[in-house]
Amino acid sequence: HQIDQLMATHDKVVVDSCSYRVPNIVLVIGESYNKYHSQLYGYQKTTSPRQMELAADSSLIAFTDVVAPWNLTSFVFKNVMSLYTVGDKGEWCDYPLFPEVFRKAGYHVTFITNQFQSMAKEKFYDFSGGFFLNNLKLSQLQFDTRNTRLHRFDDGVLKEYDLLKKENTKHNLIILHLSGSHVDYQARYPQKTHRFFTPDMYQRPELTEKQLQLLSDYDNSLRYNDSIVYAITQRFIDEDAVVIYMPDHSEEIFDGEPYIYGRLHTTEIDYRLARNEM
Repeated sequence: HQIDQLMATHDKVVVDSCSYRVPNIVLVIGESYNKYHSQLYGYQKTTSPRQMELAADSSLIAFTDVVAPWNLTSFVFKNVMSLYTVGDKGEWCDYPLFPEVFRKAGYHVTFITNQFQSMAKEKFYDFSGGFFLNNLKLSQLQFDTRNTRLHRFDDGVLKEYDLLKKENTKHNLIILHLSGSHVDYQARYPQKTHRFFTPDMYQRPELTEKQLQLLSDYDNSLRYNDSIVYAITQRFIDEDAVVIYMPDHSEEIFDGEPYIYGRLHTTEIDYRLARNEM
């Protein structure tokens, strides 16, 4: 039903005009990023040194009031990719997908994802989150260029862009979707070259040794993510471009009792869930 509705909605999209004021728009979508573990937002550990450098020279502006529509990637993608806003009439699929609007406006749209690929052995969360991205017809309506491979680490997204950027035109919308800090945290960064934090660096006597390891792995994944985001900005340093970075949602990481990590998945959104996950 949702696929059919998205198809019908596409046919109604009309773009009257476009100024192309920003010829290169880059949207980087992260994963499971808790702002309270970001140095940029006051965290005491150096998890985002590159972003701090960019902020110091005023080329980076940190958002201060951003709320995720959901704490589940699949639901977030439906809401973020659609022009639907929570509270609007109807469903998310009753509204156009913003990449197809950019395509109709004359932008060349690239989508490079390190999560959603249409494969025979795709996992449930890949299907639930990416079904409207991987539908052949809808994909063709939204994107001119796509990658076809997943990578162990997010530097693979950089490699994919470097291979595919030859397809860029005069006006480009480039969407880069990272694995970010999705569990399992220790698998989200190259441990031989990017292990910076260790459990003994935390004064958290209330946490177990295993919890401290998870905490340090999470912070290491954020620091690695920082290097990826920085590398993306540097690919556009000589271009007229705007680079927007946002995660799909956040998650718990031992920030209060009971000390847990991941997401609570409760039906009621209370203060704690909203603060840590949305």
